[in-house]
Amino acid sequence: MGGVYNYIKKALLAGSGIGATSGTFPFRVYCVLVGSGYTPDYDAHSYRSSVTNEITGTLYLQGGFALSSPLVSQDNTNNYGVLTGSNIFFANETHSTVAVATVLYGSSGLGSASDPLLAYIELTGSGSVTAGTFQIQWQGSGGGILAIT
Repeated sequence: MGGVYNYIKKALLAGSGIGATSGTFPFRVYCVLVGSGYTPDYDAHSYRSSVTNEITGTLYLQGGFALSSPLVSQDNTNNYGVLTGSNIFFANETHSTVAVATVLYGSSGLGSASDPLLAYIELTGSGSVTAGTFQIQWQGSGGGILAIT
């Protein structure tokens, strides 16, 4: 039975290639909140310009928000490359559309047609909020936001 070495899983998440040791990203990772009208096409969608039905809100700005404290690591016990980051919290927020998922992307600084998509993550619980608290508590496989096995 074969497998993939955990080091390369970490390098793939970090986007830094072989030889990366810092575990940090070479670009800022952003989260875009989307409503039910967006269906990810894992084969055809490569850049943020493919993402539709982004929500609007009182504090949430178009283009999303930067993920705080993104870090990649390797989990040798469970054989994962893991992306972690701080939980998301907006107080006194109102969304005009129910958020059903977040799309993670790397900001290239060159606009949405150059911002690579990383992952589509469905939200659990209610993505609806009116003058209240909206938060995302990351609880992905391997204890992070995203894990590659």
